[in-house]
Amino acid sequence: MAVFTTQEAYLQGFQMTLEEAKKQESPVLKDYIQCQMNRLESLVAQISKENFWQVLPEILGIDARLGVVSELIVFDEFSNEDIVRMVETDYRTYFKELCGYDLSTEPKHSMIFNVL
Repeated sequence: MAVFTTQEAYLQGFQMTLEEAKKQESPVLKDYIQCQMNRLESLVAQISKENFWQVLPEILGIDARLGVVSELIVFDEFSNEDIVRMVETDYRTYFKELCGYDLSTEPKHSMIFNVL
């Protein structure tokens, strides 16, 4: 796993997802991903000591959304609209599932599960 310390390096990790979205004939998924990246840029630009705890959960939500998109985009049986709908339904539990928690289990106290 690569460690990243810049926004550009972070987004590079989603390069295949972005390229796949650009190939899609429908702009739905491409626009969705671009919206997430724009929101991320905006949040990073405004983060401060005073608003860190309000902004971080939203940044984690964007990360989760992009992660779910990258997992679903490889499946041809899902339309772009289906992918966006599933992402918006499932992104809040994405980290919980990645960590091996059952959805009915309360995870350990950690900022990684504090997703908006």
